[in-house]
Amino acid sequence: MDDDTFPLETTGEAMRGYAERAVELLVRHLDDMSERPASHDPVSQDFIAALLAPPPERARELEPLLNRVRRAAEAAYESAGPGYLAYIPGGGMFSAALGDFLAVGLNRYTGRAGPAPACVALEESVLRWMCDLFDMPDSAQGLLTTGGSLANLIAVVAARTRHAEDRADRATIYVGEHAHGSMRKAARTAGIAATRVRRVSSSPDLRMDPHDLRRQLDEDRRAGFVPACISAAAGTTNTGTIDPLEEIAEVAAEAGVWFHIDAAYGGFFRLTSRGRARLAGIERADSITLDPHKSLFMPFGTGALVVRSNIDLRRAFAEDADYLQDLRGDSSLPDFDALCPELTREWRGLRLWLPLHLHGVTAFRAQLDEKLDLAETAHAALSRDPRIEVMGPPDLTVISFRLAGAGASAQRDFLARINASRRVLLSSTRLGGDTWLRLAILSLRTHADRVTEALSIIRDAAGAQG
Repeated sequence: MDDDTFPLETTGEAMRGYAERAVELLVRHLDDMSERPASHDPVSQDFIAALLAPPPERARELEPLLNRVRRAAEAAYESAGPGYLAYIPGGGMFSAALGDFLAVGLNRYTGRAGPAPACVALEESVLRWMCDLFDMPDSAQGLLTTGGSLANLIAVVAARTRHAEDRADRATIYVGEHAHGSMRKAARTAGIAATRVRRVSSSPDLRMDPHDLRRQLDEDRRAGFVPACISAAAGTTNTGTIDPLEEIAEVAAEAGVWFHIDAAYGGFFRLTSRGRARLAGIERADSITLDPHKSLFMPFGTGALVVRSNIDLRRAFAEDADYLQDLRGDSSLPDFDALCPELTREWRGLRLWLPLHLHGVTAFRAQLDEKLDLAETAHAALSRDPRIEVMGPPDLTVISFRLAGAGASAQRDFLARINASRRVLLSSTRLGGDTWLRLAILSLRTHADRVTEALSIIRDAAGAQG
């Protein structure tokens, strides 16, 4: 076969050459990560304009294209680096990238089990491990998604289908004050009006108040509404706070309402003894959103959902068609298209299966324990500084703090001084109308040395206020 005749069918020699250069780019990027700034320089409009150019008619060499990719990646937050403490990061593990490389290259269809049963079995093994982690029954089913937002949507659709299939216009959903915005978006996408999304008040420690939840449920029932879903948080984005899951589970059971837990951030801390204790009650959920791209250090785009009964997912999403009649496979394996909105899907599980088997679960547990230790150390250190006001001890690995007695403008200046170091990148949020800074410790590569450096930078910035 002539490479000039069929240019899209790359020869073995060319593939090896391409792969070597791409791997070299990635290895250099990962090796140098600890020394690169946590944030990026301003990006020129000329560079953006060049990137927006359409593809050419004729072929180009790989090297200049890889250089452009490298420059584009460097003009971004170093979200897998040790100084990235602004938001809950994605992991950037090489083994996960290797899994994705293999999955895309082998290119197996996994929407149904029939065409690739062994590939689906590998993915299902990881999903069953997740179900077992949360003590789910044999009827449970896991599902990999592109992130927590889609997982939350799938859960809300399943809850609405169970409780209000023909009464979506009367359905209500209950979320905490500090719930992730994707829960409200999921409700609207599922046909639940924004005015039917109830905001449950928080106790002084920023946890959902079960008493207010019960009150709103009772009021809605009396008014003829149909409560469909209660959503608690196991690690809010703002502060990493875990709602009182046991108490909320009791309310949900009494009311006969679907109990969903958004554990995108905190769920996998259940691998640790501290996390298991703090997440008590999570095993009572009807559904749990998880983000392996957060607390399993996987790449962005790796979300998951665990549901107590696969029947609920099938009732919400199963849809047969004549053209699928030849794709029926082993009944012991799931057809993922019957569990979610997708029919065509990639071999999503390999990016999880390979790292978990290559490194072993103990390695992930140790990383999570280390992050909990670092968060406790950072909280204690900041609490000793009289210039800094700190929220209570963290449930997980987010520490919220601010300059004592200062207004919003001073807090923004404080954050700017910290981030000007470019050794660390922090973010801010609003709590009770006040501006607070967030130190989020969860990067795979964040260890004691960078946290110690971050604390020094924070203390210097506190002393430099005007």
